[in-house]
Amino acid sequence: MVKTDTRSLAYYVVPGHVSSAAPVAREVRDGAERGFGAVMVSERLNVKHSAVLGGYAAALAGDMEIVTAVTFPHTRHPMDLAAYGATLAQLAGGGFTMGMGRGPNHQWDAWGMPRPSTAMLEDAAMVLRTLWSGGTVADHDGPLGRFPGRLSLGVELARPPRLALGALGPRTQEMAGRAFDDLILHSHWTDQAVADSVARARRAAEEAGRDPNALRVWAMLVTACDQSEEQVLLRVVRRMTTYLQWPGYGELIVRANGWDPAVLRRVREHPLLAGRLADVTSFSTAELRRLAAVYPESWLRDGAAVGDAKYCAERARRQLDAGAHRVILHGNAPADLDGVLAAFRAGTT
Repeated sequence: MVKTDTRSLAYYVVPGHVSSAAPVAREVRDGAERGFGAVMVSERLNVKHSAVLGGYAAALAGDMEIVTAVTFPHTRHPMDLAAYGATLAQLAGGGFTMGMGRGPNHQWDAWGMPRPSTAMLEDAAMVLRTLWSGGTVADHDGPLGRFPGRLSLGVELARPPRLALGALGPRTQEMAGRAFDDLILHSHWTDQAVADSVARARRAAEEAGRDPNALRVWAMLVTACDQSEEQVLLRVVRRMTTYLQWPGYGELIVRANGWDPAVLRRVREHPLLAGRLADVTSFSTAELRRLAAVYPESWLRDGAAVGDAKYCAERARRQLDAGAHRVILHGNAPADLDGVLAAFRAGTT
């Protein structure tokens, strides 16, 4: 796919922390009209249930691919998960990819739920592929759970869903290459981190006897182009701070990008964050401005796309050059991206 074709770009509907899913209809139609290749639906167990959002999007998306990024398999029985994927695969004209992930451990701990493991995700992929191919899973006892008896959908799908894995750390990226069709990278990856992750996952695919070039990799580029300072703070600083404060998440992002761990410590020790996992979504513009002062300019520049439309289009092309199959312009409604899309089509640097 040439790097001026907007079908190599994707976006999330109702991205981030929202109080209403109502904009999904407008945002899906807008994305289809603008020539995006895929629409991503995320899952927050409040007003963003991925199966509901995905089904709604499938009715409006035309030939855009529908991708869940991500859903959590340990919150559902495998028959429910298989039926979810099978139904959307038949409804989505542009195809359906089910993205799975582990999510933050502190969330599962707070809810009294088990922490998902990488072995559980790999086991889920095996079970789902068996069910979608018309097979039967009998007396299963594995990392996904114990399911006595026979599990079967009773149908063989002509076009089963693709399976994607949202991966943060190196070992999870390797598992994507070994056992999944797609790898969805975390946000705030630099161009070099994208290239390193692509190489790692494709090497793992080759070692597992799979075609490394068949693995699709999705880069997630947090984008605030031709935006006000307030919007940059909301879309970039707020999102980056949310992830960096989480134990484990922040260390993996910093390590992947080759950033200075001392800066991570300063972020976490900031008076607004120190000693707790803060709800950064509630911070005012002034508070976000105070947090932004801690970050080196390079972290905000290289870990996101901030600037004019031409620069942001170039960042998307660079991530495609780094080996990504598609780049997700994250944090924006499609109507906010007209300038970036025009610059991307123009193909100038």
